[in-house]
Amino acid sequence: MSSSLTTHKQINISSEHPSLSGHFPENPVLPGVVILDHVRSCIEEWKHYPIADSQLKSVKFLSPFLLNETSSQPLHIMLQEKTGSEASSMTKIEFRCLQNESLIAQGLWEYQDSHSQ
Repeated sequence: MSSSLTTHKQINISSEHPSLSGHFPENPVLPGVVILDHVRSCIEEWKHYPIADSQLKSVKFLSPFLLNETSSQPLHIMLQEKTGSEASSMTKIEFRCLQNESLIAQGLWEYQDSHSQ
């Protein structure tokens, strides 16, 4: 992860992930909440502090994150900080999640930036 206005990270999702046993065992799909938890973790790692006071302003799931039963699949997360009003203490992060070359989710996360006050 970098300290610029954009960053990206690859996370390998195992076919053994515990959420998959009940989420369509014959055709495993990674639940959206798991994807969003990885996005939140990436933002916290990038910004070096927790984003407890945050809001998921928008999210759109465009296709499922499919897994087969024998291998791991990479989840690529790209983050971009949106600059806005200097007076605002809210930080806005646009995110995009890809599996291979396919966009599976995108959205906007907003949080109170206590480090800018």
